[in-house]
Amino acid sequence: MDSCEELIPEYLNFVRGVVDSGDLPLNTSREMLQQSKILKVIRKNIVKKCMELFSELEEDKENYKKFYEQFSKNLKLGIHEDSQNRKKLSEMLRYHTSQCEDKLTPLSAYVSRMKENQKCIYYITGESKDQVANSAFMECIRKRGFEVVYMTEPIDEYCVQQLKEFDGKQLVSVTKEGLELPEDDEEKKKHEKDRAKYDNLCKLMKEILDKKVEKEHEGSSPEGNSTVGYMMAKKHLEINPDHPIVDTLRQKAEVDKNDKAVKDLVILLFKTALLSSGFSLDDPQTHSNRIYTMIKLGLGIDDDEVPVEETTPHPVEEIPPLEGDEDASRMEEVD
Repeated sequence: MDSCEELIPEYLNFVRGVVDSGDLPLNTSREMLQQSKILKVIRKNIVKKCMELFSELEEDKENYKKFYEQFSKNLKLGIHEDSQNRKKLSEMLRYHTSQCEDKLTPLSAYVSRMKENQKCIYYITGESKDQVANSAFMECIRKRGFEVVYMTEPIDEYCVQQLKEFDGKQLVSVTKEGLELPEDDEEKKKHEKDRAKYDNLCKLMKEILDKKVEKEHEGSSPEGNSTVGYMMAKKHLEINPDHPIVDTLRQKAEVDKNDKAVKDLVILLFKTALLSSGFSLDDPQTHSNRIYTMIKLGLGIDDDEVPVEETTPHPVEEIPPLEGDEDASRMEEVD
């Protein structure tokens, strides 16, 4: 029999070997095997033996690295499907992290490096290591000094749904809405101060983006500062009060909240945040025009100024006259 899921689980389909048992009947069929109690015992022992072999292989880092490169997807599939061996399989996982970008590291090593006030294992999913490392969600987490696990394979999404925790530490996505990081007393005081300082800007942004968002959400940002979040089709925007752009925008809004430049900047900030987070725009041309306008302002070009090239009519290619066209004939006579 080439394959038998009753004998070995699907995620171990790369394992090859011979099962020698005197308890199986001589005349076997798939139906008989499915009903055989001894088969369940054999399956359990095969899986147990595989776990032991994998654990032994972990001791040889170089060989385990080669093994993991080939069969990591199988181990992750096992976490999704095999609840009994989920804990053992999770110990075999290896990931790149924000502190170990050049080499794979086990989750146990991550836990050993956790900060004293850190209670969760932070992770981010994406298509590649470079993409997640440069994600906008990483900026504030990295600034706070928290290590983040990079999950860059499609199966990681399914794996983490079942794993949920490791060594008593809950796995939390840094892209999760309303993510709250541990704060000390000083950070909490700064948070409350920033909340009051940027309250008017938050309200103004809510008014400007009213048609683009469902509701306003004010809470703790990943940097432990005041923030406002806007929900738009399950999208969550957070602003960083420590960034000079946001602070300057607040100052401009305090001078004149009806300033058209303030409105354009808020929308531009929102649209750019969508792009940097991997979302697409429903009106890319409008966004481009707004960027061109900002470039003109930066260069000191008046909106009413039109380049000479634009005022000069474009030459129109002469079209040969049609036969029998009297108007065309008259034009030829004038020429």
